[in-house]
Amino acid sequence: MRWLCGLVLVAAVGCTNKLGGDVVVNDEKLELDSCHSGVAYGFRGVEVVAKSGVRVRVGATPTGEAHVFVMLAGAEVGKDLGACGSFQISDQNSTVNDVKNVEGKATFDCAAEGITAKGSFTFENCH
Repeated sequence: MRWLCGLVLVAAVGCTNKLGGDVVVNDEKLELDSCHSGVAYGFRGVEVVAKSGVRVRVGATPTGEAHVFVMLAGAEVGKDLGACGSFQISDQNSTVNDVKNVEGKATFDCAAEGITAKGSFTFENCH
């Protein structure tokens, strides 16, 4: 029974999002709370969610640029800030709900549609 509890604990810890870095949207420093693979939303990339409800989506372009979208807290539609940084993403071995976990790094400095977004963050175990 102990081995089963240990296995469950290892599985739960292995699926925890790992986020690091700094992101600022409209002069608000975001406290990154969670992340999701863009595959769940139909794109190759990642979405990070701040505790304030702001969501930042970074999509991979064929050239390795970061194409950035920002969804302010409560917004159902995001603002397209364009390709304005660099982005590295790779698949991990684990899969949750038929979505492969992703890891990588995004760095960007964007301004469009009345929104500014700047920062750099790393991510792991985003599904």
